[in-house]
Amino acid sequence: MAVTRHLGLGVIETRWFNEHHHTVRPLFEFLSYALKNRPDAFTYERFVGATSFREAVRFMTGSGDVDYLYIAAHGDFGKIEAPDGSGLSRTFLRNTICEVNRKGGRRLKGVLFGSCKFGDARNLIEVLRPSKVRGQTVKNRLVWAAGYSEEIDYTRSSLFDIYFYDLLFRSANGGDEITRLENTVNRLNQALPGMVDSLSLSIIARLPNGKYRNIIQDEIYTD
Repeated sequence: MAVTRHLGLGVIETRWFNEHHHTVRPLFEFLSYALKNRPDAFTYERFVGATSFREAVRFMTGSGDVDYLYIAAHGDFGKIEAPDGSGLSRTFLRNTICEVNRKGGRRLKGVLFGSCKFGDARNLIEVLRPSKVRGQTVKNRLVWAAGYSEEIDYTRSSLFDIYFYDLLFRSANGGDEITRLENTVNRLNQALPGMVDSLSLSIIARLPNGKYRNIIQDEIYTD
């Protein structure tokens, strides 16, 4: 079997502070070296508002290399914040992802929001629901969405995020995506006891027949 040169990960980030140049990119370059022995085995783009976010997601998924998205930005209880002052609502995020993910072939399987407050179960379920694009109902092909429901520490959460992807990518590629995700969470809990809860991480998986499962709490929600 041929070894792929790409992790299958797309990282999209916005500016965190006007006076500083914080970025998660070096962390993912480190992860890329660890897993692929090269710094650029992932796709990286930046955004400043709704339009550039949508264009960046379209561009990075158009290559056919990306299975997972990591979105790094300030968040709030119902939106992702952008430096141009706009807020990217959960409806906008869902529509954007559904639109780029509607075609056959390689698809986006999961998205992790590296943002404060946005990642509660209700918001993540909204991201996983079907969408309306140009008046048509579009099936949501994402398997899972994850994020943090409370205010989080930038350093701890960013390091945790790359460890999450490290464990996910080291899991077996075959089989069910939700099982792979469960194994990743189990290994996180074994290696870092209490960290998942202290960071208020939620991971919601989409099930058949309008149901959703909280992988962390092991709860089932129904539309």
